[in-house]
Amino acid sequence: MEGSVRVAAFLVLAAAVLGGIVYYTLTHQRPLIPADADHVGSRDPAQCLGCHGPGRKRPRGPNHPLNDQCFNCHERA
Repeated sequence: MEGSVRVAAFLVLAAAVLGGIVYYTLTHQRPLIPADADHVGSRDPAQCLGCHGPGRKRPRGPNHPLNDQCFNCHERA
């Protein structure tokens, strides 16, 4: 009996984790790049980091991932 309770608990936990992943995948929206004059043009991360790099005019916030592949997460408006 105890083994079947563990299996049932594992299945419930696995279903909850899988459900959370599916929910996040279906509802998550990638951050948009503004459609203004400053952001039109190149899809080169070096251009983004010209303003959003460390010590620049508009640096990334402290909670932003340290990833210089901007377009893996951000998309055009």
